[in-house]
Amino acid sequence: MIKTEFILSGEFQENCYIVYDDTSKKAIIIDPGQDGEKVIDKIEKLKLKPELLINTHGHFDHTFSDDIIREKYNIPLAIHKDDTEMLSDAGKNFSTIIGSPTIINDADIIFDKEETIETSFCKYSVIHTPGHSQGSICILINDVLFAGDTVFKNSIGRTDLYGGDYEELIKSLQKIKKLPPDTIICPGHGPFTTLKNELKNNMYFNQ
Repeated sequence: MIKTEFILSGEFQENCYIVYDDTSKKAIIIDPGQDGEKVIDKIEKLKLKPELLINTHGHFDHTFSDDIIREKYNIPLAIHKDDTEMLSDAGKNFSTIIGSPTIINDADIIFDKEETIETSFCKYSVIHTPGHSQGSICILINDVLFAGDTVFKNSIGRTDLYGGDYEELIKSLQKIKKLPPDTIICPGHGPFTTLKNELKNNMYFNQ
């Protein structure tokens, strides 16, 4: 059975997600955030075996612990090609605002198209949803959408940072609208929601 754990991380209360198979204990980590040790503690407690780390986009509150996790578990990091430069640029990844400029080593896997990829225990689909940043993606696993900062409950991600574009983000929502209404949305910040709720209550889906 595929299960999901989440960890609140850092001063921006970013949601890190760990998707894993309850039998094999193989796992994917999505956006480890600023509190890498908390993520590691959860992995160790559950006796998981991570095989992949994915960033939904390049902002530091989602990527800060990338290298800590990669070094601990010797796993590859994946990110969309349009956000690769943010990993190595503290201005573009916005870490300069906390007075701790952060540089992340280059990603090992670069997503350059929308595709479905098979791991040892599940398949995940990469959906390119630019707007919050140029390389923002959502990851769909079964009926769960890990939405990064593209969609929040009754809202959307900000578009005033590097690579942000409001009109592009509104267009990206059209891709999400095509998913089944019962799709569970796990955002990068804040509470979980469903597509059904967002279609009803999120004004940005109707622009």
